[in-house]
Amino acid sequence: MKDINIVIEICGSAGEGTISAGEILSRFMSSQGYEIMSFDSYPAEIRGFGKCVAHTRISSSVINSPGKLADVLIALNDGHSISQLSALKKGGILIYDSQPAKPHEEDKSVLGWADPSVVSYGVPLAMLAQKAAGNLRGRNMVALGAIAALFDLDREGFTDSIKARYAKKKQIVIDSNVNSFLEGFDWTKDHIEKKDTFTFDGVSLEPRGEKLIINGNQLVAQAALDADLKFYAGYPITPATKIMEILSKELPGYGGTLLQTEDEISAIGAVVGAGYGGIRAMTATSGPGFALMTEFTGLSVMAEVPAVIVDSQRGGPSTGIPTKTEQSDFNAALYSGTGDCPRVVLAPTDTASCYDATVLGLYLAEKYQTLVVILLDFFLSNSIRNIDTPKKPGPQMLNANVNPTEEDLKDYKRYKFTDDGISPRAIPGTPGGISFYTGLEHDERGRPDYSDKGHLAMSEKRYRKHASVLKEAPAPVISDFDGDRADIGVISWGSSAGAAHEAVATAKKEGINAASFSSVMLYPFPDEALIEFAGRCDNILIPELNFQGQFADYAQGVIKREVTRLNFITGRPMAAEDILDKMREM
Repeated sequence: MKDINIVIEICGSAGEGTISAGEILSRFMSSQGYEIMSFDSYPAEIRGFGKCVAHTRISSSVINSPGKLADVLIALNDGHSISQLSALKKGGILIYDSQPAKPHEEDKSVLGWADPSVVSYGVPLAMLAQKAAGNLRGRNMVALGAIAALFDLDREGFTDSIKARYAKKKQIVIDSNVNSFLEGFDWTKDHIEKKDTFTFDGVSLEPRGEKLIINGNQLVAQAALDADLKFYAGYPITPATKIMEILSKELPGYGGTLLQTEDEISAIGAVVGAGYGGIRAMTATSGPGFALMTEFTGLSVMAEVPAVIVDSQRGGPSTGIPTKTEQSDFNAALYSGTGDCPRVVLAPTDTASCYDATVLGLYLAEKYQTLVVILLDFFLSNSIRNIDTPKKPGPQMLNANVNPTEEDLKDYKRYKFTDDGISPRAIPGTPGGISFYTGLEHDERGRPDYSDKGHLAMSEKRYRKHASVLKEAPAPVISDFDGDRADIGVISWGSSAGAAHEAVATAKKEGINAASFSSVMLYPFPDEALIEFAGRCDNILIPELNFQGQFADYAQGVIKREVTRLNFITGRPMAAEDILDKMREM
């Protein structure tokens, strides 16, 4: 019995079924009991062509990052696949179309560009697809058949997965795809002499229960529904649009309302209005949309009205790179807005925590009467994992408003000073709960107050309230120290945390004395825990997907010492391999 850890990439042009093939592969491997993490890249333009890559990591043990380089590259399109060869490992496997429908132009064959160390398998993808279905559309299924045959995967089980994927299609579509897969499988078994060592035969698997195959956007939408969301307003923007698409279908069935607005300014305005009305409300956007929401974020903080914004980051600035991942909205999430404008900022660290962060965000916004920003990114929004079904929130998470007592309502003060900064909030319509809401600085009753004494008191109140949030924050994830100290401490946030924790685990096996730290709560940040962790590390490494090292700047201010930065803006997710290489160098 043995373990396996393999990365398979399928590269083609938009419209060639690249992403569909990757999805079928992921779902089948999950059904067989393997851990999977898949991530697709595709062009920003809706135009029917352009490079697409389905990247899938498959393992018999737990995985925390997608893997940097591919062990296998399936070339559905030679032109695009030539540029993808740089992501194929030395000695990796290339599967290409040995009899393309049209002869290649000079220097346009992927085989001619492959490194001599690559193991190449030529499969007549076009010919077999034409034989199976009378057209070339099944080349992706032929390629999956070749993979199944080469790596000893269950023929019938794979066939069932294809049938399930196209179950809602006409029978002719199902038959065409299944037949194409079988042609690829049978031809490869009969004609290919295996020259590599990868096989799933005899792999040892831990017993696993039924898994949910899902991405971050889907989990955010489900969490919002489970957490009693009643209003969503939004404007379509990559990569957050899927959240709105799901809620447009599902929210009415939960007694809620969805409003597609004319722009992001209207969306956040509607969310703040709904929050004022006493119902849970949220929106989702990306960097360009979040920039437009800035004025209303300040209103949420000043008027102490609950509002939740999911910001799925993409390459920036401005409209930037819509279909590439980045972690460059950290500063915007924490600091955007005029004046001293505290808000809660959460950043899920993996697919599963997208659910928990959304539930927590809606709860904190309601209880602390404030703005909550949840930072996803393109990778977290779209990468597919197989996870345990999340546990639904308990009653205490669904009704968090601090209601006024009868005594409070005798002389109601909407912004009453309290020890923890949270004022009793009367929902509009509450007898005796008449109150004033304004973006101007105000007194306890909500009436404008421009005095320096009043402004100081209210500012202290708002920050006192946010300091209380830390008591309900998820504890940072800290790896065990080998002894009292570590040579290297890796501090990470957001989607890079999985790669960081994986890199540290591998480094320990190599004899490097290392430890890792990550926190879902970015503001207010658990500064004391960070200071204690950093104090036990001789060197600090902070990997993140932005050019400046935005989080590194923040962390340096907390721990009062220089850190080593590892910054990438490649548009790809953080790779554990890159962090590990930097640790070896350090």
